[in-house]
Amino acid sequence: MKQPGDSLDDILRRPDVLLDMVRQAMPEATVATENPPLSCLKCASFCCKVAGYVEVRRADIRRLAKHLDLTVPEFEAKHIVEKTRKGEKLIKSGYDTCQFLGPDRRCTVYSARPRDCREYVCWDQHDSTVYDFAYFYQTAIDAQKRTEARAHAAEARERAAKAKRRRQRKRG
Repeated sequence: MKQPGDSLDDILRRPDVLLDMVRQAMPEATVATENPPLSCLKCASFCCKVAGYVEVRRADIRRLAKHLDLTVPEFEAKHIVEKTRKGEKLIKSGYDTCQFLGPDRRCTVYSARPRDCREYVCWDQHDSTVYDFAYFYQTAIDAQKRTEARAHAAEARERAAKAKRRRQRKRG
């Protein structure tokens, strides 16, 4: 049996141990990790592209079928991409892109999305791959936008200066 000090050492070495303990004790609580939240609206939808499997339960299937004006059997025939040995039904498997991700990188069934999607936040996962992709993407895009804004501002100042010089030459 572990001594209380051993658990504390585990927690200090691996913060995910504490997070797991809190999640088990209080499943309704939101536990933030050391990764700061990102803006989902600035992301390239990595959660819908590389985050893994999306299981749909009976309630999810009914909600999605109703949202898409399909019967449950029609929804299952058209949108279930895989059934596991345990009988779980998936609408997204592995590293495939979710079938409900629109060309504008928005979820086309957002109001009826499954529980897996409702509960997923990339900054609160054991595997930080998706978060790391999203963080890199968002910081790189922000840096690129700032660089472009500075370049456009410099171009605008240069055009204004040229126009001013032309006006002065015409007068002089």
